[in-house]
Amino acid sequence: MSRRLGANLALNTGWTWLFFRRRNPRAALAGTLLLDLSNAGLIRQLARTDPVAARTLLPYAAWCAFATALNVSLTRRNP
Repeated sequence: MSRRLGANLALNTGWTWLFFRRRNPRAALAGTLLLDLSNAGLIRQLARTDPVAARTLLPYAAWCAFATALNVSLTRRNP
């Protein structure tokens, strides 16, 4: 579990770095898609052992999905 949490944190940090520091929305889009997959895996794994904890991560996953949608929109509008 701690590896998955660490990977999720690294992906979250990586997206922030790619989007805001590198100013590369295309690379950040790839990062946020990986983050979304990581969120789904984390929630799925956690649901097996602690369903309440898994449910508490749902707003975070929804927020990341919203960030992905914004990133997609930005990337489409700025080719």
